Amino acid sequence: MPSYKIHIPFALIMALPFFPNVFLLSLALFGTSIIDFDNNIKENQIIIMFLIGLVLALILYIFNLPSMIGVILILLAVIFFISKHRGFMHSILGIAAISLFLTVFAAGFYLLLVDVVDLKIILVLLSIILGFIVLNRKLLFPYLILMIIGIYLTPNLSLNVFHIFGAFFIGCLSHITLDLFTSSGVSLLSPLSSKKFHKLSGILIMVIWIVAAVPYLFIFSN
Repeated sequence: MPSYKIHIPFALIMALPFFPNVFLLSLALFGTSIIDFDNNIKENQIIIMFLIGLVLALILYIFNLPSMIGVILILLAVIFFISKHRGFMHSILGIAAISLFLTVFAAGFYLLLVDVVDLKIILVLLSIILGFIVLNRKLLFPYLILMIIGIYLTPNLSLNVFHIFGAFFIGCLSHITLDLFTSSGVSLLSPLSSKKFHKLSGILIMVIWIVAAVPYLFIFSN
């Protein structure tokens, strides 16, 4: 099984042509990192996700604010906890669901604070929360330093839900693409089918990525 040392750079490579923005690239890192939360070795991080979601939901409820962003984390933690490794959460529908949950969380977090603090502060806080929940502890400190510097040096930052979803989705997709090249393969169509897909499917995804990325780079570089 590829380690985070392979998944992280591969996610950046797949996301960079579409999202040359430090914040959106970080979302791709979260996407590729969170996929393996359906593995028992990630149980501590699932618990952290659940507890952070619970604390957020309670605080927001007490102050009569929308508690959905906390509930989203709780639901996501429960889904990962009951999921079988390389089952539904490693499928196309699964990564779409993960991306949607995370997009709702990010958008809700933004809407909660947009009238209170500057956008860059919101993005930093969001990056800290998601980084603490999702990333490998060896990556967390250097990630946070680079992310904070990158956000504050990036001009004209904005938040677009389609870009957020796309960045999360490509990060998740990069993870299962690498997993397709392993001997155990991936059930891409779960829960509709338990059939395992392997290297040829990984190659097909890479071909589709190239076909999409090259015109995208050409169009937006001119």
